[in-house]
Amino acid sequence: MASPERERKRKRDANGNPRAVVATQSQQTVKIVAKPSGSHPPLLATVHGVQIPPTLKFDAFVKSTTSTKRDADGKKISDTRQDYRLHAQTARIEYDGTAEGEDGLSYYVGVYDERSGNVEVYKAPFLHVRRTVRRLKEREGEAPEKASAGNILASRQALSAAFGNRTSRKALLDEQINAITASTLGTTASDSVVSAISSAVDTATASLPSSESLRSGKGNSKYIPPTHDDEEGVTVNNIYRLDEMVEGKVLSGCAAAVRGWEEVVNKGGDPESTISPHYVASRIRAVIESGTSVTTRLKILRLIEHIIHLHRLFASSFASTVYRPKIYEKLSADDKSITAYLIDTFTDAKNNNPNDRQLSRTKQTKLYCYLLIFCLKVEEDGKMDLWDLVQDLQVDRKEVEMAAREIGARVQPFAENIVRMMGFSKDEAREHRIVKLAVPLVFPKAKMMMRKK
Repeated sequence: MASPERERKRKRDANGNPRAVVATQSQQTVKIVAKPSGSHPPLLATVHGVQIPPTLKFDAFVKSTTSTKRDADGKKISDTRQDYRLHAQTARIEYDGTAEGEDGLSYYVGVYDERSGNVEVYKAPFLHVRRTVRRLKEREGEAPEKASAGNILASRQALSAAFGNRTSRKALLDEQINAITASTLGTTASDSVVSAISSAVDTATASLPSSESLRSGKGNSKYIPPTHDDEEGVTVNNIYRLDEMVEGKVLSGCAAAVRGWEEVVNKGGDPESTISPHYVASRIRAVIESGTSVTTRLKILRLIEHIIHLHRLFASSFASTVYRPKIYEKLSADDKSITAYLIDTFTDAKNNNPNDRQLSRTKQTKLYCYLLIFCLKVEEDGKMDLWDLVQDLQVDRKEVEMAAREIGARVQPFAENIVRMMGFSKDEAREHRIVKLAVPLVFPKAKMMMRKK
């Protein structure tokens, strides 16, 4: 076998110059034949900066557009133009090939046939392939150009939805779950969309206080039912409407016990001996003897008794938490609808568990507010002494006073002549407060944050 050095020398002549390579001449003549492209010509495409999967298959489309114009002699000339497109897509990316302007050049594709020695030449349209993220293209049903030209946040969200991991897609879903878009409102016109949004906002904010009422102090409490003190002909008894505070079936559940009280009083008996809340026991006989709305006021007294028992149950429980079935077991209400009303109105679910009920700070204040409104409905003149109610609840008097101010009532001490007539000492007089509900209501002022200078 010849060495590499000898092999190199064989390719050179005696003078060391490279030997000339003699070209082999072919006797075959190549003929170029122009062929019509027809409706499905070959297509040339560029893919600058795009890496296309090797298994990706493109579909070709063509659209014919015919235009008519006149020449210099006024004759009509029809011109048919073919618009070619390429399209392919994966799970996340779409590839579109379109003709972008004219560069003044014509492109052809030649097909060589060895047997005939002919090269068939076809005119080939030249297309540019670009890729688009499908989430950007499909966003809000916009065209791809408009979708791609969205703001940075929308583009980032679309890319995160297409290429993000499970954590990023979940975070994006949490942000968009309550988004109001054209797709969520349906295929309505812009006016209808605005009307739908305005209607939804009005419905959601109907129960919220206005800025004027917040500045004036009216309606700034979340513990009280709706007030009607601005209506014409309003009285103390209907400032807070009973039917808006408690359902009729709940009061109907108190009817049996009320009839028992009336029978005992009419027979000369003493129903107070079987009732533990002193406020309720001290007012049954006075309500029956007054003859004014006796049945309704007695039903409210019976409901007050149940509310006080509910408060005592939670006050004596660990962490102010009671298991829901235990409430039905320990709270001897006249009807199950009464217990259900008390649980749903004055207790919260602890740790999102509907069976574990707790008396939170908010619900406790609401209980005091409702209890005071019910008590003032029992009183004929719309005013009462807090002493009996505070003793029944076994709480600090200031907490009940705060609830009284939340319902718009006025809290005042006893007059000096009343204190002397009742024989109260200074310490005893300090614990007695008169709560009076009158029009106009006086709510505590909303606290405003001071602006930093």
